[in-house]
Amino acid sequence: MVKVFKDEETGIVTTYTYAGNSIVNGILKAEFEYPKGYLEQFGKKQKRQDNLPKTKRLYLNPATGNEVSYARARALGLLK
Repeated sequence: MVKVFKDEETGIVTTYTYAGNSIVNGILKAEFEYPKGYLEQFGKKQKRQDNLPKTKRLYLNPATGNEVSYARARALGLLK
């Protein structure tokens, strides 16, 4: 069984291929299609972050998937 999801905001198309005829059997394969220019924009944003001092950067909180400030990242123990 194959299910396709498209995020209207970002344009990312995700295709899940499941084992058998039900999602209960588990995922065999997941494919991600990004719109043209999406990954280049992500790379530019990352380069801008790398040029900033540590205290001005944003850090990814893996628990929520959101970006947090330097002070919050230190409080969460994300930085050493």
